[in-house]
Amino acid sequence: MIAYYICKFFSWLMCVSPKFIRNGVAHFLGTVAVWATPGWRLKMAAANVQECLGVDEKRARQIAEDSLHRFGRMIVEVMRFPLLKPDNIDKLVTVEGLEYLEAAYKENKGVIMATGHFGNWELLGATVALHGYPMLSITRKQNNSHMDKFINEYREMVGQKVAYNRGKTGLLAISRMLKEKHLLGVLFDQDTNDDGVEIEIFGKKCITPYGPAVLSRLYGSPILPIFMHNNPDGTLRAKIYPPLYTPKTKNKEQDYYDVTKELITVLEHEIIENPPMWFWVHDRWKDGRQRFAGKK
Repeated sequence: MIAYYICKFFSWLMCVSPKFIRNGVAHFLGTVAVWATPGWRLKMAAANVQECLGVDEKRARQIAEDSLHRFGRMIVEVMRFPLLKPDNIDKLVTVEGLEYLEAAYKENKGVIMATGHFGNWELLGATVALHGYPMLSITRKQNNSHMDKFINEYREMVGQKVAYNRGKTGLLAISRMLKEKHLLGVLFDQDTNDDGVEIEIFGKKCITPYGPAVLSRLYGSPILPIFMHNNPDGTLRAKIYPPLYTPKTKNKEQDYYDVTKELITVLEHEIIENPPMWFWVHDRWKDGRQRFAGKK
């Protein structure tokens, strides 16, 4: 329980501190994140950057470290959620493609907001909710129950509802949200060991969950790819793409594959535009430990 109250105090501190203090804290936390990450994960991340983006070894290492270092800023931004309101969110986050969300919501079939572990995905959900859209975020339950309570409180204070990605309760919440024609936030870029399809990301095969494609086919809901980018001045930019729809042909598996492939293509485009925004230290291709753990 002490961790919960430490986080609450830290949040208060970040809410009242001037910008130069917050920047310093973000830099420090980002440095700690790089330092605390196992060496094999950094080597894996740098190797994957090289293989995916074709950059040299030095640049690949920098991108890998930057993708970790940005978590300092992300943490500080989340700690400031108590300050976020519908009337001030536009000062922090500029939304490109909001017209796609407005049009998709008017279809009255629910909307699937599909993003990746890219930029500040927590603030992304908050931004959508604070624009007045009923939003359910699908999340993984934290190992520490007190930290789980803390982060879910902060998600809910900015207007989101939360459901876990495991168990009947989560499935019922997902179904209810789309049946009620609301928004569902889904992270689609990591292998969750559930049903998925084998799709190449930057030419490297991996399993990608086809949850968004399945839900779109089942409910007729549009899928909106959406991603968050950092601006150098401390503000952010959310980018919404035009909607995707899963067709209903006789070949259901092909329908799932085609839409999921389109989502991956959008993800690749976003990563190429801003490589450090993606979470490279995740063992996305499930071979990192085998390739790099134990190597000097």
